[in-house]
Amino acid sequence: MESLRYNSVEMPVYQGIIGSRHVLVADWHVDGVLPDGRCFYITVKKGFIFDGASIPRALWRLCGHPMEVPRVAAALAHDWIYASHAVDRKTADAIYREICRKLRIIWLRRSVEYRTLRLVGGAAWYSHGPSDVTFARSHGAIEIENERKNK
Repeated sequence: MESLRYNSVEMPVYQGIIGSRHVLVADWHVDGVLPDGRCFYITVKKGFIFDGASIPRALWRLCGHPMEVPRVAAALAHDWIYASHAVDRKTADAIYREICRKLRIIWLRRSVEYRTLRLVGGAAWYSHGPSDVTFARSHGAIEIENERKNK
């Protein structure tokens, strides 16, 4: 099956399971270059469970639905990194912003989302316990600058 792409980013294939939770039904990959020049390559494997962008329902009109295409690609990568703790939180947030840039999400929106992640994302970062980390690490990997992590 040929994957769907938005600009240069492959869109993940997923299905809803319970409430706002979704399961990835095919392996998914994304890559990019961070502002500091580091390259990243992320693989998330089939079976990973994620909830998309963490946007309060009251803000959906302004920011969009948590599973909105094409942002769902950035949200999936970010959910996997936060769950796996594969890199530090600042790098995770920078990767989210870079994927949004590749998706051509307008500057203002991606800037607001990035700043929001930096301000309030800590609660989500610290909410993942050892079982979450183990599950996420068994369902993905990230490479940054030829350094392999969580394989």
